[in-house]
Amino acid sequence: MSNHLVLNTSSQSRPPQSKPVHIHIARLASTILSPIAVSLPSVILVALYHAANIALALFYACIVLLFLSIGPMIYIVIGVRMGKFTDTDVSVRSQRVAPFLFGLSSSILGLLILFLTHGPKNLITVLLLASISGILMMVITFWWKISLHAASLASSVTLLTILYGTIILPAFLLVALVGWSRVVLHRHTVGQVIAGATVNILLVVVVVQLRGI
Repeated sequence: MSNHLVLNTSSQSRPPQSKPVHIHIARLASTILSPIAVSLPSVILVALYHAANIALALFYACIVLLFLSIGPMIYIVIGVRMGKFTDTDVSVRSQRVAPFLFGLSSSILGLLILFLTHGPKNLITVLLLASISGILMMVITFWWKISLHAASLASSVTLLTILYGTIILPAFLLVALVGWSRVVLHRHTVGQVIAGATVNILLVVVVVQLRGI
């Protein structure tokens, strides 16, 4: 009896096992390369591309970020606190429709504001891409949990490569990194990551071809 108690006390006193290093790296990469984090440098770089008036370009960049990222993220955070969503990634596929609709509406509203105020063409393209991508991702999500992390980053890197040239190409390694992180964290399958990136790369190429730079 006493030996049994000793064994129980011994097992209870063991410290909880820490997560493997690759899990911590995956979580860090997933956070740093999340859609809202990626949007900040991406939108600013797009706004500054051949900008005649830097101050005005940055002003419009702030408008784009408000409708593209900040507004939708506030909506999701409030939803998490109210218990509507499990986490800020909205990991449960069935919970994603409302955030998609809010984000899509926000992007379209921002697009209309830039269009009516004759905002920079490249930033209008950003919101146009976000709106089209939002529709595609939402429709696909009804049946399949496609990766928004991979989609968002692939879209940004592709557009920046078109604007700034081959100097941006190494950034595609970040697309692979975020894809790896989402798979390691069991948020997506390899196929869902590849599909998210591929669909948005093709979307950017087609839209830019039609609209020009």
